[in-house]
Order: sequence, then structure tokens, then C-alpha cells
Amino acid sequence: MALVSSALIARQGAKEASKISKQMLGFDFIPLLTSLILYYVIAFAFAKFMEASKFATGGIVAIANFLGFNVPSTEELPSQWNRLFDETGYNGVKFWDIINVVALLIVIATALNFQKSVESNPERKVSPITWAIFAMIGGFIVITGVSKLVMKLNERNFQQEFK
Repeated sequence: MALVSSALIARQGAKEASKISKQMLGFDFIPLLTSLILYYVIAFAFAKFMEASKFATGGIVAIANFLGFNVPSTEELPSQWNRLFDETGYNGVKFWDIINVVALLIVIATALNFQKSVESNPERKVSPITWAIFAMIGGFIVITGVSKLVMKLNERNFQQEFK
């Protein structure tokens, strides 16, 4: 009973937040944030699955086997794939680097789609804070993940390798 009422309260809260976001900012950020959270949860589950295959022990393997999933060993997977989950990554790029770049692209694509819809309706007014929120979400992703990738790529001096 408590679970059902909690779900109803959460659903109603999300509807109200969505409504307020759309009224005040001109854009509903709730689906974007929900999508990003779901994206990172799935990526985390996948990373844990790969970790389980790397070590081929522990609770993750037991749970996966119980659910009917076969966790392959490291030898059964391509070496490039395994290196994405190593300390050094594949050519310096790790799994989470890719995940963060894709998340940033999701935010940018959403902002560009929003801009296109605003431009197609000249009567629609958008608060500058809306663009600032898009920038803050993108900036958070850049600071927490993508900046590390850029530093790694700068260290490698790709330009000197191609001279």
C-alpha cells in the first residue's frame, strides 16, 4: 500500500515539476534528466557486467547465472573490448569516456531540437535561464567526464604522431 501511494506521489510530483518547468522555462527538462539518469544506470549495469566477466567471480556472476545470463570470461571477448574497461583504456579511451561523450551529444541534440522548435514559432518566448540550464547540464558532463578524456588526448600529442 505504501509503495503504491509513493509511486502515485512521485508520478504527481513529476507531472507538477514538468508543468512548472514548461511554464517558467519554456522547456520540460524532466524527460531529458530522466533519460540521462536511465542512460547512466544502464551504462553502470553494463560496466558491472563487464567487470564480472573480467573477474568471473562474485555476486554479479551468481545473479546473472540465476537470471539465465551467461557471463563470458575475458578470453571470450575481443581484446579491444576488454581494454575499454582497463585502467589505460583502448588507445587511452575508456568505456566511461565514450558514455560521457554520448551523454553530452544527447544534451546538445536536445538543445538544438529545442532551438529549432523555438525558431519555427516566432511568438514563443524563451527565458535565457533555459539556455543556461542546458549549458549547466552540458558543463556538468564536461567537467565530470569529458575533460579527463581531453586531457588524455592532449597528453598523447596526436598531432606530432601524424607529422
